[in-house]
Amino acid sequence: MNITYLKRLEKLDTSGISEAIDRELRVIAGDNKSRYSTVLAYILYRASKDNIKDLDSIELFESSCDVDSSIKMELDYYCHDIWPVLDRLKIYGFDEDNLLAYLLFNNDLEDSLREASTPRGILKLAAKILDVQENESVLELCSGKGNFFVELALLRENIKYTGIELSMANNFMANIRASVLERDISLFLSDAMTYKAENKADKLFANYPFLINVSDMENIVKDMEMLPDNIKRASSDWIFNLKLVEQMKSGGKAVAVMTNGTTWNSTDKKIREYFIKSGFIEATILLPSKLFPGISVTTTLVIFSHGNTNIKMIDAGENFTKEGRRNVLSDNDISDILDLLQKDSKNSITISIKEIEENDYIINASRYLEKAPEIKDGVAIANIVKSITRGAQLRASDLDENKSAEPTNYRYIMLSNINDGDIYFTDNQYLKDIQPNLKKFCVRNNSIVLTKTGSPDFKSAVVQVAEGMEILATGNMFILEIDETKANPYYVQALFDSELGRALFKSIYVGSVIPTISLEKLRKLEIPLPLLEEQNIIGEKYKEELERIAELKEKLLTSRKKLKQIYNIKTI
Repeated sequence: MNITYLKRLEKLDTSGISEAIDRELRVIAGDNKSRYSTVLAYILYRASKDNIKDLDSIELFESSCDVDSSIKMELDYYCHDIWPVLDRLKIYGFDEDNLLAYLLFNNDLEDSLREASTPRGILKLAAKILDVQENESVLELCSGKGNFFVELALLRENIKYTGIELSMANNFMANIRASVLERDISLFLSDAMTYKAENKADKLFANYPFLINVSDMENIVKDMEMLPDNIKRASSDWIFNLKLVEQMKSGGKAVAVMTNGTTWNSTDKKIREYFIKSGFIEATILLPSKLFPGISVTTTLVIFSHGNTNIKMIDAGENFTKEGRRNVLSDNDISDILDLLQKDSKNSITISIKEIEENDYIINASRYLEKAPEIKDGVAIANIVKSITRGAQLRASDLDENKSAEPTNYRYIMLSNINDGDIYFTDNQYLKDIQPNLKKFCVRNNSIVLTKTGSPDFKSAVVQVAEGMEILATGNMFILEIDETKANPYYVQALFDSELGRALFKSIYVGSVIPTISLEKLRKLEIPLPLLEEQNIIGEKYKEELERIAELKEKLLTSRKKLKQIYNIKTI
């Protein structure tokens, strides 16, 4: 089947077939909708292609045409349920080309969001990056229903493709598509985590399940030649990546889709270090959100090859086309992303291994593309604080049990209490007591609390602690005890609350959906620090505005209470 013919099929509108099959299957399909649809289209296609007029039974069909042994048994299993539907579909008279186009390019039909296939834009992008040449070998881990080998068939005639898939149903549908495509395609029903090819591949691709729990991880990794001894734990994303690199030829290339968190989290720092120091990572591409239907997790495309001393990092978060509630990668979006791989710009940057090492082996593009404003004679935050600690990580149930209905000398701060640069407690925000093991999370007077995550912005405030009172900081926040011989707390808070402060935080956070600041980056963050006299002037002005805001909020609260009483006023 030549490329010209395939490209003509790709442009055919098969919505009529989709609607007809969907209508006929509505009552009986259930979780088998995708499989039933594939079987129906395949039988109708073969009947049209081989000019089979009589479709009275599956046995008669199979005896009339040469059905591949890889699909015959499964075909027998599914056909008995849907043969009456097949009889009704014959009257539509769908022709051979349209049925073949439906089988190969109708990639949006899924049984559930959990089984959703890789979006076609990502497949196209990966295929362009891999640039598979004639007669090269391709290995895909978690090959699903075969969408990627269809994409490759549009680009090259002669490649040797191998797909590994654990789902029997998905592998069955992939076998049907491979049989009509007539290319050198081998599909194996196997676990990609444990599969090992006899020969390494020139090009590899994987869109594996994200962050899965692998109960037998120890047995899986023990035979991996490339797993470093000092790595005690790693996410499943990186174990899949090891499988890719392990089976990649020298001079080969691999592409994987992984979760953003694994590009920067502390859990995977060691294994990222191994990949980076081994020269395996060529580039990372931060993909737009909402590419996967029904999945909120953001993803990164990682390109693997050998001998890399720098890593190209791209933020393609804005390179998408809106289609209803979903984002898609159009051909123009893909072209723009490929251009970014070839140059440095505001959305692409080349980072040395040394710089990545200094940044905890983070390979998230947003970490390096947000540059900190230039600060002359800056001072690291670590030099103006006595300590930086985290808020107490308490379960909501434990906190509720310790709440007091009456005022006490113990209060607690939550993230929701930080607003407009100040702390606003509710009337009943008291604790019965604070246990000794939680005392280290209590805030000292004039300390600054700073949220660890920004949604969308980071919040901070100076905490005033009255004599005899103890305030427990809870949740995902930092407590900065300022050394007041070096810095005025309200000056620091004014800086944090300014445009410059926002830019400084943006330069050190990681993650695009939930921006997060690490303790180490916070400690190293340099801020401008004038003489204390100048700091005091700025700090006093900030305090004056906080008092003004507090007064206005009190007046607003009073007016809101009055609004609720107006209707009850009796007129004479």
